Formats: sequence, C-alpha cells, structure tokens
Amino acid sequence: MSQNSVEIRLASILECGADIIVMSANPSLLAGSGLSGAIHKAAGPELEATCKELGPVNPGNSVVTPAFNIDAQFIVHTVCPRYLTGSSEEKSLLGSAYRSALDLFEQCGIAKSIAFASMGTGIYRWPLEIAADIAITELMNSRFEQTLMCVTDQKTREVYEKALNKKVVHNL
Repeated sequence: MSQNSVEIRLASILECGADIIVMSANPSLLAGSGLSGAIHKAAGPELEATCKELGPVNPGNSVVTPAFNIDAQFIVHTVCPRYLTGSSEEKSLLGSAYRSALDLFEQCGIAKSIAFASMGTGIYRWPLEIAADIAITELMNSRFEQTLMCVTDQKTREVYEKALNKKVVHNL
C-alpha cells in the first residue's frame, strides 16, 4: 500500500461513502453514547439484535456486522482500551484495535474502502496526539484501496494530518 492511500477527511463517518465503517464500541457492542449511539440509531434495530449475539468482545479486538440501514456494506465494531496511564500495554491494545479492524479484510468480500473514526478519543479519554500517532501507524498498513480517517472538526483533522505527514516523511 502506498503511503498516500490514507486520507484524513473532515466528514461524518456516516456520510463518507466507504464500504466499511469502523467505530469504537463498548465490550457489549450495544449502543452507547456519541458516535456508537448515532450509528446504532442510523442502522436500525437489526444492528442491536445482531450485536447482542456477538458480545462481549475484549479490548483490542473487532467484529463485523452488516450495515443494515446505513449506506455501507459493513460495520466493524472495535473495542478500544481505556486510557489510564498511557502504558505500553494500553498503547499496544489501541494499536491492536486498529489492526484487528484492518485484519477483517478477507471477511469483507469485495469491499474496497474502509473508514475509521478517531477511536478511543471520546469517553475512553485517549489524548488526541497519542491516538493519532497509533492510528496512522496502523492505517499505513491497510490493504484496502481507500483508507479514510473521518474527523468532525478542524483541530482533530490537523492532528491526524500532522501524524500522517510525520509517517510519510519518516518512510521516504
């Protein structure tokens, strides 16, 4: 995969047009607050019923479901670790969360594009700069034709673009 194939986009993940959307889920996979709740609401009650059969999921792992009423093929539910001290174990688990989502490549048939939200930076309290560095490191290894990081504000976009530019320059 080329280093330019990760795109930081100022857009709602629900409207980005990707075949697969990836969200940070709680271990039960049931609707939570924030983006999780919005995705569950948009997908419809079938998503909640499907998730009840799949949970619980340990931090660092992902499962895939149909997208139901969302304009995508699949939803990947990824359980991120909580940020407590910033230990190497916590960082490793956050990296695993991104890798486990990307590792679902074979299960997702003809999907060509995958979109992520800024995972772990909400109620799990990951500092944005640390989360962005970990995310970009993992997303650079994506096998999808298009890999998006969807963010909803300019500050977050700038942090992710800085992390991406740092990785691209480092890999030249």
